[in-house]
Amino acid sequence: MVERWANLSKDQIAGTDKTKAVVMLPLASTEQHGPHLPVGTDAFILEELTERFIRESGFAKCDVVFAPPLPIGKSNEHMGFPGTLTFGAKTYYDAVCDIVRSVAAHGFMKIVLFNSHGGNTDSLNVISRDLRVDLGVNVFVFDWWFTNFWEKGLAGLRESGTYGVFHACELETSLMLAAKPETVRMDLAVNEEPAERFRGDKYVTVFGPVTAGWKTEDVTKSGVIGAPGYATAEKGEKLFAYAVRELYNIVSEVADINY
Repeated sequence: MVERWANLSKDQIAGTDKTKAVVMLPLASTEQHGPHLPVGTDAFILEELTERFIRESGFAKCDVVFAPPLPIGKSNEHMGFPGTLTFGAKTYYDAVCDIVRSVAAHGFMKIVLFNSHGGNTDSLNVISRDLRVDLGVNVFVFDWWFTNFWEKGLAGLRESGTYGVFHACELETSLMLAAKPETVRMDLAVNEEPAERFRGDKYVTVFGPVTAGWKTEDVTKSGVIGAPGYATAEKGEKLFAYAVRELYNIVSEVADINY
């Protein structure tokens, strides 16, 4: 069974094999994505991938249940731009922990924090370790912004340079052109690299080794970090197909892990 938590009855949830089942908790954000993308971009992309996985994956190794998504995250760095909604760090920590505690209370032993917003990442890494210690369940973080998840999928497709895939970028815009093209304004898309003090060969850059606490307006004037001008719907379809295949492999591996 691959299903949404909200579609199941109490008896169906009770009858799930909790020792094998994997619960996916989709975590996104509502925040500015430049002049050409809607503020729901992260949530829309995550929802589209969830729907395609449910519809297309044919996953049968164990039950996979997608919990209701949390469409607001920790996005205070974007508050200088209109439309952003955010939790504070403590509120976000408590909210995610409370949801996972609820899932675990029903007997589930494997929970994946399924994240599509880079601003959530640091919090989720802390949360996963704290919940492992506190609850004794297996909590995983699947994050595609600060890992190499998209690297293989972008091979042969990516046309932008070093900073072309970051925020409201070639990648996100391509995915949105495939998922919700009616919300994308390509006529307003601009390509923008980070401010000079955050790039180049200096120690303090957006990639490190030294990073700085920053607000989005420190880094970009438009709200874009990247090159959405290279985005196409065709790329987006190929990237979603890749993501469904990779998610299948990820969930398969999680299903096999017990510690």
